Amino acid sequence: MVATDNTYSRFVNLAKIVLPLAAIALLSTLFLFSKRIDTEASLPYSQVEIDQLAEDQRVTAPAFAGVTQDGMQIRVSAETARPSANTPGRAEASKIEAELQFRDGTQATIRSDTGVVDTTEWFTRLTGGVAMTTSDGFRISTNEIITALDRTDIKASGAVQVESPLGELSAGQMQITGDAEKGHVLVFNQGVKLIYRPGN
Repeated sequence: MVATDNTYSRFVNLAKIVLPLAAIALLSTLFLFSKRIDTEASLPYSQVEIDQLAEDQRVTAPAFAGVTQDGMQIRVSAETARPSANTPGRAEASKIEAELQFRDGTQATIRSDTGVVDTTEWFTRLTGGVAMTTSDGFRISTNEIITALDRTDIKASGAVQVESPLGELSAGQMQITGDAEKGHVLVFNQGVKLIYRPGN
């Protein structure tokens, strides 16, 4: 029994020395054979990209919200926007979305590829693949829509194509204005053509 205890004690004492030495040896091999880091290597940006980032003033996911004088709620957001170099208060934006809520509860959403937001003259010009949908069933496509930010005044000065509860409609111009009693009035003019669908 005494011999067994002595053997166990010697094993424990030996393990106290051998195991720490083995751990030190393993750690040293990790440092010796690890991949060296090149501290002088350049960052993964070219000089052109750095110069462009420094010069290009850009805002990501900007948003503007407010209420017009006649009670329409409006919110304009974009994917990116950059201030105009020549016109203070104006910004050029991409992937714009304008959400409108008229006083009578009708809602409209306008989306476009590009546009301009001007907080000095209080308007938004949406261009490039402009699509407008309303909660009462109108889907409008045109090349440009200008929306006032201080009153209910939404205008498409070019040709519009419309899918509505009445049927398909085309016109040379469209305008939505505020009305004290009705909340808003939607007007199509200049060569209006309507294909009426009685089933609707």
